[in-house]
Amino acid sequence: MAPARPSTSARKAEPPREPAPARRGRGRPRAPGADEKILAAARAIEREVGYDATSIEAIAQRAGVARTAIYRRWPNKGALLYEAVIGGLEAHHAVADTGAIRDDLLTILRMNAEGLRSPVRRGLVAALSADALRDARLAEILRTRFFGPRADAIVARVERAVARGELDEGIDAAMVPALLTGSLQYLWVVRGRTLDEADLARVVDAVIGPFAKENGSR
Repeated sequence: MAPARPSTSARKAEPPREPAPARRGRGRPRAPGADEKILAAARAIEREVGYDATSIEAIAQRAGVARTAIYRRWPNKGALLYEAVIGGLEAHHAVADTGAIRDDLLTILRMNAEGLRSPVRRGLVAALSADALRDARLAEILRTRFFGPRADAIVARVERAVARGELDEGIDAAMVPALLTGSLQYLWVVRGRTLDEADLARVVDAVIGPFAKENGSR
């Protein structure tokens, strides 16, 4: 005779099974505050020894993390130092709109000239740009998050000046950022100029002067 099957009430009385433990993702979880510690260490070391002498090893040691923890967040030293030192400036690329295009472009050139005169900032941007020639990932970061937004803001300001009648529509708005920044670098590097107010005014007038209308760009 076949053994009797347990009754329905007996089956219901069985204790429920415990849920299986959740599976952990691969790798160790991020330590709280690790990003801030890494960025702070990178900023401090770059100030102390400069871009070239800064290493991922030194940053990891000061931050108290493994090198792999850094590489999980940033692909290389350039990307990390960009984030640590320059990343906070990303929101400050807007161009003032006072209604006078010449004055607004002069304001931008004053800030650019200040950056060129500052050994710390000039050296870092130059080093990052040099690394970007060899690293497409860093080049993309600089192009999309630093240089590109600043150029786009100038183009937008020039286009508004054209729409308002400050500048003739024949001006190539897309070329204005290149002409402004390229002229500054030429005066600084090739001619050894100090980039005083007269230099900046000459640059702005050379770029937009031929397209100025009587009602507002001067």
